[in-house]
Amino acid sequence: MSVLTVLKKTASLARADAEFNAAYSGNQFGLRLSIAAESGTDEVSVVACNSDEMLVLEAPDCIWEQALAAVPEVGFHSFMALTRHSKQFQVRGTPLQVAQSLHAVERLFELMRGLVAQSPGDDYLAIESIVGRYSSICLPDGATPTLYWEQSGDTDKPILLMLHTAGADARQFHAVMADEQLRKQWNMVAFDLPAHGRSMPLKNSLWQRYELSQKAYLAICSAFIDQVLRQPVVLLGCSMGAAMTLKMALSHPSQVLAAIALEVPFRARGRRSPMLAHPAVNQAAHNPAYVRGLMSPVSSLFWRRVATWIYSQGGFGVYAGDLSFYSDEFDAGKDLEGLDGQHKSISILTGAYDYSATPADSARVAAMISGSRYVKMPDLGHFPMIENPSLLLKYLRIELNHILGKLDRDDR
Repeated sequence: MSVLTVLKKTASLARADAEFNAAYSGNQFGLRLSIAAESGTDEVSVVACNSDEMLVLEAPDCIWEQALAAVPEVGFHSFMALTRHSKQFQVRGTPLQVAQSLHAVERLFELMRGLVAQSPGDDYLAIESIVGRYSSICLPDGATPTLYWEQSGDTDKPILLMLHTAGADARQFHAVMADEQLRKQWNMVAFDLPAHGRSMPLKNSLWQRYELSQKAYLAICSAFIDQVLRQPVVLLGCSMGAAMTLKMALSHPSQVLAAIALEVPFRARGRRSPMLAHPAVNQAAHNPAYVRGLMSPVSSLFWRRVATWIYSQGGFGVYAGDLSFYSDEFDAGKDLEGLDGQHKSISILTGAYDYSATPADSARVAAMISGSRYVKMPDLGHFPMIENPSLLLKYLRIELNHILGKLDRDDR
């Protein structure tokens, strides 16, 4: 089947797709796909518009063929990945038009690969074993935020404390916390940072400019461990949480028994975009789509939707403010200098389809930490614990069992 035929079929699917139509509704410009060739271009109209304004996605046959593959190679798996990976993929339109249509365009790329409907077997997890509560902590600057946190597992077992990604909350770890085997081995805990999930912002920052700093993040994590949990923990963090997991292991070694970093960057420069909190962009649609392209193309449509739904509920400016730490400030080369994995178990796991914290960058972090363990996960992206929970658990169990074995030997 030719590329032109497949793009025409994709356009037809999009026009009949409830999510695509809801996402594109309200845009005052059309959407077109274009196949560039020396002899001219073939164009496929996805959304017609009375206006002359048009967002056009253009690439030669060879690029479209790779993007249309059922399991595309890394860099061809989403719209945002393609814009970063291929100079032959051209976007004709303004940055604002791209931001306003990003949800619809990423959905279009899913339709290209056949993610039309959710699989019948996909469903929400049984999470009745997870209980939630609130605790107040006192920070060095005198602030006393109340944090929402959840717990699951055996309270007599070692604590596994999980740190969520930028702009999200602890629900990302529900699959880990609900796992029957892990509940027998661990006392699992996850909290929502202030202004995230069910934790309210600091009282003087409601609707104010929010920016997370490394210093503030460290203080919150340390205070939660010291004042609420009151014993050392094993840390498991993802993305921004992964960066903090390793920083905590270095800065507060007495509080951290071991560390597992999922999708840790070396430096994630450029992830902070003005469109994340732009007054002409629907944050509840754009920001989930901004991270949707970071997921693996083999992750199911259901779990992709679950992962991004959490982002749609983020407070205004919170995701962008978190990236002040993750994208602008964090630099593994200087922030993790001196971290040693010889005596404290440190594992770094990264999905192959992650272009925010690439496998090469995570491997670079691992290389600077003597004794650390590094694993590249071929079929996962930036949110492994929620985009494909069962697959992540296959990797995670190995690292957690390794840590339990080391803790047991240390106790002896």
